[in-house]
Amino acid sequence: MLGREAEIDRMLKELHASYLKGNEHDEGDLIYYRINYRLADTFGITNEEAERLHSSYHAANPRQVSQGDCEKCGRVVTIIPVIYGIQESDTERMKAAEMQGRLIIGDMSTVTQGSKLPMFGCKSCGTLLPKYGTLW
Repeated sequence: MLGREAEIDRMLKELHASYLKGNEHDEGDLIYYRINYRLADTFGITNEEAERLHSSYHAANPRQVSQGDCEKCGRVVTIIPVIYGIQESDTERMKAAEMQGRLIIGDMSTVTQGSKLPMFGCKSCGTLLPKYGTLW
């Protein structure tokens, strides 16, 4: 069994290196859950077990997320992704994630050719923060 634990630990290190690509300060919820899903799929374990193993990994390697300045809040806040164009089948799950403060569902009526769309927003108040990146 120790061999499997070593394999899981090795994979956690590889997944973090791959998904974070040298930016260890940016393990937001989307990346965190993506790593959990890969662990569950690769080792044939439940999502709950994968989350437990991933959380255990972070006991020794604290998880960090990106932060930025929100002018509306007047302080440094955690930034979360803005998701545009969600599929009908994902609507309920995405709205639940938005209610939990894990992401912001972008307004599709603002999507026009040539417009710049903010990629991130403030987790505290939901203000869009284009200074931290935009999509065309």
